[in-house]
Amino acid sequence: MAAQTLILPGDGTDFAHWRSLARWLWSQQVPPEDVIWHTEDAQAEAPDLFAPPPVPTALASLAAPPELPLTVPRAWLAQAEHCLLNAAPERFALLYRLLWRMQLEPALRHDLLDADHVQMQHWIKAVRREVHKTHAFVRFRPVALADDPVDGSGPLHVAWFEPVHHVVHAAAPFFVKRFANMRWAILTPRVSLRWWPEAPDVAALAGQGVAPEFALQPFKSRPGVLSWGPGASAEDAPASDAGEGLWLTYYAHIFNPARLKVAAMCKEMPRKYWHNLPETQLISPMIQAAQARSAAMLANAPSTPQRRLPQQKPTRKPE
Repeated sequence: MAAQTLILPGDGTDFAHWRSLARWLWSQQVPPEDVIWHTEDAQAEAPDLFAPPPVPTALASLAAPPELPLTVPRAWLAQAEHCLLNAAPERFALLYRLLWRMQLEPALRHDLLDADHVQMQHWIKAVRREVHKTHAFVRFRPVALADDPVDGSGPLHVAWFEPVHHVVHAAAPFFVKRFANMRWAILTPRVSLRWWPEAPDVAALAGQGVAPEFALQPFKSRPGVLSWGPGASAEDAPASDAGEGLWLTYYAHIFNPARLKVAAMCKEMPRKYWHNLPETQLISPMIQAAQARSAAMLANAPSTPQRRLPQQKPTRKPE
């Protein structure tokens, strides 16, 4: 059988689209080894000079699938949606291979030691970890911006972040809830987010050039709209300001050299995030001076007098 080449739209994280293509492949009984998966973004980054621009595979262009039963655990669908957020290009093939195998091997859904299942869980864990790191390592910088009835008042807080995986949308609810009254934007190489705290609904952003399909209103009882658009570059982010200098002064003063554990620090704050964190410029000098500071702290510590144990009176023997 000839290989079936499919191109997923954008970065390939649209789970509904992938699911529809997978159902069609199963209905046509196309085995996993005969499917080649691509994404529109990956094709655009490495274009073929002798090929036309990539066009995502349209569901309407595929033949109507016959009625073939296809069942998977409900929990697996949620896991597969998380797995698509990983940047590994093999994730599409692995998910379809698991889908195919679960139809032929029903016991596979309970086999936690299966190699494909283990790899899927490894990718999901990496996605969840990066969502957590996005919450922790995004640093906003204020930019003066005129007040607007749709956008609100006060400065626009802008952050630049470079995630490895496609976690921007997954991390967005945290920032929406925590900074619901603040104007903010998060710029990344693939996609940029913008929060409009005073926008009454999605339609109100039409004058700002935001299409309805690129925005949503997360709160039903209050205004606020989240929109997204193309990626940006580090040059689009604002430079450091006086508030950042204050933060660095505070960070340096709370550093305790006696509690320094470099390996544990690098595990919780991987070096790949350091170049976008303002406080990391202080880490190397503080590590180098930690031993001398610890010795000075011990030398200047007040001496504690030793406590003498009370002497017990000898007991008299009964006569």
